[in-house]
Amino acid sequence: MTSREIRLDASGLLRLKLEKLADSDFEPFWISGSDPLTDIPALSELSHLSIPLQGRILRLTEVIFSDNPLGGAWCARGFVAAASQGSVGFANGLLDAWLAGRWSVTQEARARAVIRSFSKRLRNGLLAERVAKRGVLNLSDLPAGIVPYIVRQRNCLRKRREWVVISGGDRLSPGFWKWYFDEDGIGEVIERQTPTCNLIESFDEIGIHLNHPRVASSNGHLHPAR
Repeated sequence: MTSREIRLDASGLLRLKLEKLADSDFEPFWISGSDPLTDIPALSELSHLSIPLQGRILRLTEVIFSDNPLGGAWCARGFVAAASQGSVGFANGLLDAWLAGRWSVTQEARARAVIRSFSKRLRNGLLAERVAKRGVLNLSDLPAGIVPYIVRQRNCLRKRREWVVISGGDRLSPGFWKWYFDEDGIGEVIERQTPTCNLIESFDEIGIHLNHPRVASSNGHLHPAR
């Protein structure tokens, strides 16, 4: 039995599938996710697979790479949406379905519900109130997995720029994460803080003065997101 570190994000789940195809006894050693774009399997890593399977994997990575993750086939979008929101088991099921080219009506219905949730969170992250100060986004109430897609969508819709982002964590590292994204929207996690830390005081110390984000409710008024 072999084992290696696998990230808890979309690229990590894809890597896990490739490892399982090569060795059915492979066991992952899970680590916290990051920006999926920084760990996408290279084309050379797919050369031993059949041409149809390579094609489906490449189509999936196009959705992971896209500035608009809501475009493309619903199954691929559902995989990205589920992986980004921490639904690892369902994401793995959609990945299997996508690579096999077969899925159930139940999978499709649930995937579309997950995509709607992902879309809602994505729009929430694009609100102007999310900008805590120039170049700083406060996404502290959103899970870490969705952050790279919010930043790239924001850069696509507006002027590209570097961002420092404060986000929530993931299942392995709950709490608050601090990210840095370059102008191309490629991100890295530069700090992870525990759930017990005082978010406002912690980032006051480094010159980032946050207010909890205020988002639009159904009546058009703004209210705290948490």
